Amino acid sequence: MDQSIPQTDLVAEANHRLANSLALLGGLVRMQSRAIGKNPRAYSNAEIRMLFDGIAARISTIGQLHRMLATLPSHGALLLNAHLTDVCSNLITAFSSEQQAVSIEHNGASCHVITRHVQPITLIVCEILINSLKYAHPAGAPLHMTLSCETQSDDTLLVTVSDDGVGLPDGFDPKKDGGIGFQVIRALTGEVGGVLDVHSDTLGTTFRLTVPQAVVANARMA
Repeated sequence: MDQSIPQTDLVAEANHRLANSLALLGGLVRMQSRAIGKNPRAYSNAEIRMLFDGIAARISTIGQLHRMLATLPSHGALLLNAHLTDVCSNLITAFSSEQQAVSIEHNGASCHVITRHVQPITLIVCEILINSLKYAHPAGAPLHMTLSCETQSDDTLLVTVSDDGVGLPDGFDPKKDGGIGFQVIRALTGEVGGVLDVHSDTLGTTFRLTVPQAVVANARMA
């Protein structure tokens, strides 16, 4: 931690980030509530459980972010790989059930990411993982996912999330279609000035998020 920055300023900055995350979460819950109200059919117990599991997973992710970012200045950096590993572990625990086995493989080299990008990137990954956990294998087949983050030569960050599910629906356009999760993903991608490429077929779906000037070269971390 940069000792030149007063602790009170760090706490105020972390609280500001937390408030923004909670506002995003509150808006997401309200959007889900309106969507449920407009749906003419009754939701099954499994669908209701999935909705609450998703909210709980997002709250847990925001809590992790707050604890971690409370001691980091906005111009500092964080080793993203370890953080995303923890986030994935918590999400899988939140959505795990006896009906479906879930596993995730972590790849990529170590990459230090500018602190101000950590929160939106984490929330984007969270939404992508939740989408896979909910929809990749509707019949309950075992789900395998992979996650990697890599430093590219131009100091941009590439985060790749893949699953081995049934793919997105025919004709689905990730740039405009989808529910609340995809709306959040698109909004946060725009917030960091990133580019999101999505490839999907019957063998699975891959999300590739590129964030410009997000990575701090390891030499600069010494």
